[in-house]
Amino acid sequence: MSDEEISQFKLKPFQHQIEAINYGLNPWHQKWLLLDSMGLGKTASIIWYAETLKRRGLIDHCLVVCGVDALRQNWKREINMFSNEGVLVLGEKISKKGKISYASLAERAERLKQPIEEFFVVVNAATLRDKNIIDILRKAKPNRFGLIAVDEVHRFATKTSQQGTNLLKLDSTFKVAATGTLVMNSPLSCYMPLA
Repeated sequence: MSDEEISQFKLKPFQHQIEAINYGLNPWHQKWLLLDSMGLGKTASIIWYAETLKRRGLIDHCLVVCGVDALRQNWKREINMFSNEGVLVLGEKISKKGKISYASLAERAERLKQPIEEFFVVVNAATLRDKNIIDILRKAKPNRFGLIAVDEVHRFATKTSQQGTNLLKLDSTFKVAATGTLVMNSPLSCYMPLA
């Protein structure tokens, strides 16, 4: 990554974040794990990695899958903090009083069938339980997600769970999975992140 590319970021990354982005930009590393410890800025690294892929003309959209439901709003805040790209939290509804709720899976599926202007689309793991949503994402029409980023990937503990099975069905040119806790109770917990 050139100094000019780095200068286009909204905020300046730390050296370890630049190294992570460069690792992902290597043609041999299109599918990789980001295993930085908590607090080192994995979210920002992924945001800047996605932006760089977009600027290079390699992707149209980035799908962010949150292993923890509450992280959807965190991703929205951090994208707004670290990027000038638009973000859509799929199904998000905000009441007049500012209370946040989420549309049904059927409504989220319908939204995915429409063109999406925002670059980042954030979903929770439960969204992946819906077969219709998986089918829409796999067709890549009208929205093509060239990068799939999975946050807290250790939460997808087994490929036999519906969301784990469906996560493995999703394909894109670029994939990055992030966690600071790769091994949970057993070395077998590494299977899904590595898959």
